[in-house]
Amino acid sequence: MSDLDQLRRNVRVLDLLTASFMAYAAGDRDAADLLITDAKECDPVLVSVLKGGMLIGEVPRPEEDLPAWMEYVDAARERLATTEEATDERP
Repeated sequence: MSDLDQLRRNVRVLDLLTASFMAYAAGDRDAADLLITDAKECDPVLVSVLKGGMLIGEVPRPEEDLPAWMEYVDAARERLATTEEATDERP
């Protein structure tokens, strides 16, 4: 798998986890659980790494600091966009 493919998968997982948090916050636990399952199926290692990062304070927890979580997700999106642009510019 290329770095670009992994970045795309990372952003997909972060988007799924964000949607899961939003669903849970809105009271839809079933949807939240399904979205987490989708994230685990997409990249189980990344989900585990993110969970560990949250436990030790390296990754923001959306239920505690939603703005910091969104910054974290946005940074991943920006890395993806920058990588895609750089890839498009190659001959």
